[in-house]
Amino acid sequence: MARALGLPREVVERRPFPDLGLSIRVLGEVTPERVELVREATIIVEDVTKDVPCFQAFAVLMRDMATGVTKARKRKYGEIIVVRAVQSKDAMTAEPTALPWEILREIEKRITEKLPTITHVLFDLSGKPPATIEFE
Repeated sequence: MARALGLPREVVERRPFPDLGLSIRVLGEVTPERVELVREATIIVEDVTKDVPCFQAFAVLMRDMATGVTKARKRKYGEIIVVRAVQSKDAMTAEPTALPWEILREIEKRITEKLPTITHVLFDLSGKPPATIEFE
């Protein structure tokens, strides 16, 4: 439909946005601050993976916290981000995208530098099924 309407390529071929909005990628309590965290993390994931062919690549903010360490070597509890990148033709099935280690490390570094409340960045290897593409 977008092609028939003559919309630009970047609109026609963009990765799908979550149907219920970013709040679906915030597990646990949804607050403006937590939505902003997942928004910023997703911007980073999308930017780093912009040249990687995949159906979707995004961040999910978990409800759990994990122990981290500050630059001053003090313990702190922080948020956990999960990165999800999948290949799919129809959104009914999906396989994880094999992201190179360098891309994964760049995502982790940029997220933890820009979002200091994040202490852990994880990568989801689940296919659909048994998982879904979104975490909902």
